[in-house]
Amino acid sequence: MNRRNFLKLGAASSAALTATSLTATLTGCTQATPKNGPWKVLRADDIVFLKAVLPVVLKGSLPSDDKLQKEALDNSLSYIDIAIFNLGPHNAAQMVDLFNLLNMRISRGLTTGVWSKWENASEEEIENFLNSWRESSLSLFNLAYNGINKLMCATWFGQPLAWDKVGYHLPATANLLITKNNNA
Repeated sequence: MNRRNFLKLGAASSAALTATSLTATLTGCTQATPKNGPWKVLRADDIVFLKAVLPVVLKGSLPSDDKLQKEALDNSLSYIDIAIFNLGPHNAAQMVDLFNLLNMRISRGLTTGVWSKWENASEEEIENFLNSWRESSLSLFNLAYNGINKLMCATWFGQPLAWDKVGYHLPATANLLITKNNNA
């Protein structure tokens, strides 16, 4: 890709995200950032999206027990919220823009091929969407896929619930690594 095409792609991508964000804001399709409750950044629609996509991204890694799987997904949502918040205002705003794109019906359908609500999307539809973004010739979709995928994987595999699945066990001398209070 030459410099001219790269600049055109960047300008077109920025314009598309800006138009989607502006349209969502003006039509009232976006939700305000949560002010109260446990969430720092995630809104109700973002949580619905993440609950639909997390099990597909983490397929084969989640506990098979329903109770442990629910706990794992709930923990992941909390960690994703904290991680996005800790990205800083600019990057958090970009994630909110991405969620706006994915949650607004028309932009979701056009960019992902998923026309139904996320909670009604099949595993196959979600896999197709993820694969299409990962393999897309548009770098904006690649970037968005990588952001979603890495955020979900990092927050899941950082949890103790995931460690058995990857074969990680704390060393037998882990308690030696923790500084203890010496009041002697």
